[in-house]
Amino acid sequence: MEEVASCFHIFVTGQIEYAAFPMGPNASEVFCRFEIFAGKDWEHVSGLKNGISQSSVAKRGCKEITLNMPIEFVYKSTNPYGWPKLVFCVYGKNFWGAETSLGYALIHVPIFGYKRKIKTPILIPRCSNLLAELSTWITGKNPELKNPEVIAEGIKTKGLQVESYGELVLSLQTMSRGSNRMGYDSGKIQ
Repeated sequence: MEEVASCFHIFVTGQIEYAAFPMGPNASEVFCRFEIFAGKDWEHVSGLKNGISQSSVAKRGCKEITLNMPIEFVYKSTNPYGWPKLVFCVYGKNFWGAETSLGYALIHVPIFGYKRKIKTPILIPRCSNLLAELSTWITGKNPELKNPEVIAEGIKTKGLQVESYGELVLSLQTMSRGSNRMGYDSGKIQ
């Protein structure tokens, strides 16, 4: 008698390679924070649920900031609903030396398969009025989200104005165990 699986696991490994800004970052030092969000049916098994990279110095005229931050985690679930997402917060030091947000990025963990290079836009929240924009210009501190989970929850971003400036480049590989026994087929990889 064949044993039926009660859950499946996903194993994710990879790294945040670099942040690219078309006209260079608006900061002297850049670092990145990540956090994993998953649905209620998902259980974190091992690895980090969040992390922070080293600070990389942005040379004048340099458009790519190398981060090389490893990411590795394992989750398990009984169904794919609430598939894990990675939310990235990019920060830097402004001309006053204060840390400020350079933007946010979001990706869904890739479906099982080979190693993938993923590029995701860095989204910067816009000021809600002219006074807030003037304050941002004087202090050099960009608007920040109180809770970056808002980016992961699509419906909660209604009314949030953002602009895209740059991209975050990652390489990730996802492997699964038990998904075929539960009847989940990710398709044939070519």
